[in-house]
Amino acid sequence: MRRLMYVMVMLMAISLSGCGHKVEMSQIGIVAGLGIDQTENGYLMTAQVVNPSSIAGNQHDTLSVFSISGEGETLFDAYRSLNSLTAKVLYLPHLSVIVVNEDIAQSGIDPVVDFVLRNVMIRPNITLVVANHTTAREVLNVLTPSEQIPINQLNSLSNLCLTCTGREVNYNLYQVSGMVNDPSSNIVLNSVSIDSKEKSEEGDIQNVLQMEAPSQLKIDSLAAFQGDQLVGYLTSKEAQYYNLLVGTSKRYVVTTVLDDEYKLSYEVRESKVEIKPDLEKNKVMVDCSVKGVLMENGYPIDLMNPVNVSDLEAALGNQLKQDIQSFIDKTQNELASDIIGVGGKVHQKNPKKWAEVSGYWEDIYPELEFDVKVKLEITSVGDAANLKE
Repeated sequence: MRRLMYVMVMLMAISLSGCGHKVEMSQIGIVAGLGIDQTENGYLMTAQVVNPSSIAGNQHDTLSVFSISGEGETLFDAYRSLNSLTAKVLYLPHLSVIVVNEDIAQSGIDPVVDFVLRNVMIRPNITLVVANHTTAREVLNVLTPSEQIPINQLNSLSNLCLTCTGREVNYNLYQVSGMVNDPSSNIVLNSVSIDSKEKSEEGDIQNVLQMEAPSQLKIDSLAAFQGDQLVGYLTSKEAQYYNLLVGTSKRYVVTTVLDDEYKLSYEVRESKVEIKPDLEKNKVMVDCSVKGVLMENGYPIDLMNPVNVSDLEAALGNQLKQDIQSFIDKTQNELASDIIGVGGKVHQKNPKKWAEVSGYWEDIYPELEFDVKVKLEITSVGDAANLKE
């Protein structure tokens, strides 16, 4: 692994060199993550920079990363100020994550997206994340024991959670730009918080030398937008229903309680959702069909009896229907943002009608009446099916 990293760094050093100008490996600063905070006078930009010598194993007494922060009136001013804080040449093609604070998210992320997409050195398939009740600078200063390059943990967590639990999203910058500027859809982004016992230890080397790190990066909610402005957050559970309705993931967990005592857990493995708006009747039909596995059963019932399984399907299906309805109510009343893409369905089905309503869709969406129907099937009850009697 270290040899591969060393070869990669050497290739980058060669790519940075040119006629009459040679950049040594030790002079390269690979930027893994950028943090952008809004200030009174403009922006504070923080870069998490990889130390190639430490990664390659040439220096054992140094951290694998360091961070620098610079201010500027504009984003480009702030970026240029970073170059005066390090002797290394900042190398951007390996940038994987950009973190913005809530102030920027609430005022609008379009300037950040525009700045990044204009920089030819930055790949557009990077992740944009909102710092939840913290600053982007603090997020980039957290050292994590699981990654040599701490900011990479955000990418790893996002991809893992989306695949395994359906609780996160994975939109690149091109997708974010398209959705921000499309009146028929609204974007949601991953948000990150700092789970810290002692906030003073976030940038401390001791954070990576303990079995349980004092400070950890935590991705457990989604940031919901109206246009390019942050309007609120979705909980981890609500994130599942967002992904279910927009079709970006297949796995979800449904839990319910029977007779006020017995808990059930069910994992969705397959799902199909149809959203059918009818603006003439001011209604939206949501047909949801899911198949999955009973993962936990606390109810004293014989699951070898098909009738009992049908009863559990009805109970779990009713719970899923309630959860989806509650989530949709939140998008209408609290967020007032069509993050599930009903407007896109109208545009797709009837472009002429969409042209009539697109100018005031923000006012129409909260007034729509949703009719949610759920068909839930238990495909497996496990090997312990006959143990409950």
